[in-house]
Amino acid sequence: MIRRRQNEQRRRALSIAFLLGISIAVSATGYWWYKSRVESSPLAERVHILILGVDYVPGATARRSDTIFVASIGEGEVRVLSIPRDTHVKFPDGRVEKVNAAYAFGGAELARTVISNFLGVEIKHYIVIDYDGFEKLIDLAGGVTLTVEKPLKDEKTKPPIDIPAGTQKFNGKMALAYVRYRDPVTGDLGRLQRQRQLLEALLRQRAPTQSLHDLQQFVTTAQRYIETNLAPVLLYRIAQRLQNLRPEHVQIKQIPGESVCKSAKEGGCYIEPDPVRTAQLVNKMLRGMDIVTADEVRIKVLNGAGVTGLARRVSELLRNEGFSVVHVGNADRFDYTQSYIIDITGNPKKIELLRERSLRSLLKVVKPEELSATMKGLAAKGVTGDGADAIIILGQDFKIPE
Repeated sequence: MIRRRQNEQRRRALSIAFLLGISIAVSATGYWWYKSRVESSPLAERVHILILGVDYVPGATARRSDTIFVASIGEGEVRVLSIPRDTHVKFPDGRVEKVNAAYAFGGAELARTVISNFLGVEIKHYIVIDYDGFEKLIDLAGGVTLTVEKPLKDEKTKPPIDIPAGTQKFNGKMALAYVRYRDPVTGDLGRLQRQRQLLEALLRQRAPTQSLHDLQQFVTTAQRYIETNLAPVLLYRIAQRLQNLRPEHVQIKQIPGESVCKSAKEGGCYIEPDPVRTAQLVNKMLRGMDIVTADEVRIKVLNGAGVTGLARRVSELLRNEGFSVVHVGNADRFDYTQSYIIDITGNPKKIELLRERSLRSLLKVVKPEELSATMKGLAAKGVTGDGADAIIILGQDFKIPE
């Protein structure tokens, strides 16, 4: 029972801290220090922390940041902005490089400066963890249970990755392979999804609320495995803020951009960030503005004109703009002369974003009750409004925007 309780306490401690970088590092100063210093130390409404997962390549002269997050930590919730490592950004000297080169050129401080400038938000704090530290912190937590939908294999990595499908208990080494795996189809988006799954699994397997003394013991041990400029006072305050964090209290989004491949002399392959969508995400995730982003708008696209491939082409356009297309198919008939956006959830911000960003106000917005016969016809074909914010019916008047 004692060992089981100790394991649960370790899981709880890591679950409130890990992937977000709050794998907290403090010196073993004791509970008296917490009572005398932390309780009287103010914590800003939101704290932005740069999280860098650093890779290690044998024989390499410099280490690059393989994983880059900005965590914005508030009261009872956390917003995480993921930055693909190949994103092109401007450095203080004016040159444009992949963002993961910043750590190699100037360590965490240069990375903090470059990313602050890129996002237009001052990020004062950073936490850096390498592969070895990642493994040890997962082991310190007692491992993590995950369900793998399909086998993950990559013989080119060192060591090779070979994870079978199914539900299994991961130790630190297996967990590292899981979050590092990058398949050719989903790329960085797939890696981000696996990182999120790992975080949520850690949060779900938490033990009941631990004492401050237990937390102090964990963060003292975690100090050995990370690099940070966060003062011990702030670390404890952040840990306390995150104690009751649940998976539904964590938002994770990725900076949008377009993959570009050029010759080696011109920079090879990199990601060109979308400035408009990036600014929107920064305002929402880091500044806390009440903004709807395209990925939050779920759409069903239906061909009501009988033009071959029309719904597919429009769905591709919407996905390229960042919208979540959850269904593509045919309407109940092909003689629609008018095109419609059927507003299912009644969120005007989502509908306005859909009209302004991609469809250029070409479609008439209606409520489901205004097209009751259409809704019945769609239901007969198995298409309902469930799981969508809007249903788009493309009529004969529709022209794909240039």
